[in-house]
Amino acid sequence: MLRFSGHDTFHCKEQWLLKGIQLIEQQGDANALKKESAISKLGVGKNMVRSIQHWLKAFDLANEEDGSLKPLSHLIFISEELDPYLENENSLWILQYHLCAHKYASIFHLIFSEYFLKKASLEFTESQVIAFLERKIADENHRKTSPKTLSADFKVFVKTYLVADKNYRNIEDDFSAPLLGLNLLKETGKRNSQNERVFRINRNEQEGLSEEVFAYGILIHFPDEVSLGLDRIRNTVSAYFCLSNEGLELKISNLCNKYPDHFVYKEDAGIKQLQIKKNEEAIRMNFLKRSYDYVLHS
Repeated sequence: MLRFSGHDTFHCKEQWLLKGIQLIEQQGDANALKKESAISKLGVGKNMVRSIQHWLKAFDLANEEDGSLKPLSHLIFISEELDPYLENENSLWILQYHLCAHKYASIFHLIFSEYFLKKASLEFTESQVIAFLERKIADENHRKTSPKTLSADFKVFVKTYLVADKNYRNIEDDFSAPLLGLNLLKETGKRNSQNERVFRINRNEQEGLSEEVFAYGILIHFPDEVSLGLDRIRNTVSAYFCLSNEGLELKISNLCNKYPDHFVYKEDAGIKQLQIKKNEEAIRMNFLKRSYDYVLHS
């Protein structure tokens, strides 16, 4: 199901996720963010409280139905406190994966994956993306969404990854967004014939993406698979991590060399496949935790 809006035009701000999770945990109430007291406890306006609720669900940290916290919230922010202040780049990659793969905020999955599937260029403008979204909405018989709503989603998408231009910035934009450090989006400095800003997705080898987080993404995205063609990875997990084709093959090669008991890379008659030897919940969580241990003990 496609979903747009819900963010009240606010991109996710620094420490919003932590503050929202802490309030729910401290109150022992999944509905803590729906109560009037959340405004004073969090020190933000009513619209921002609603936006925090939205982003907790969009990042797959809270259940869509009742707002209760998911295991990932406890791992990163609460009980195990792997990285509550999001100071470790691995945390940002994990959140990037979940933001796209969960598809609660549809525009993230759609831009990183589907929009570029058959495009030679990695550049895009607002009107191009909105036209694509409108076609997608029509194809899926989704209820009509206004161009204004889609435009708001696009602007929030851009602010999630890019510091606002001083000519477009308002006072709320002075709060940094957690995913800025991944450098997945850049402004080209060009404008099209409609005087729109031209953006570019930064697909490359993503040296900051650890093999452990890459493994976690593959295992959690394909829980029942034992053999995967590269195209399936390229169009999902690799696209969410903004890997180039060369970057994907390098990451898979490094992954198989580092963890031969879990992954094997094979090429038969020109068909490249990643074989998964083991995939259980405990193994997926072990890779997630190991991504932090690797940094701590390297």
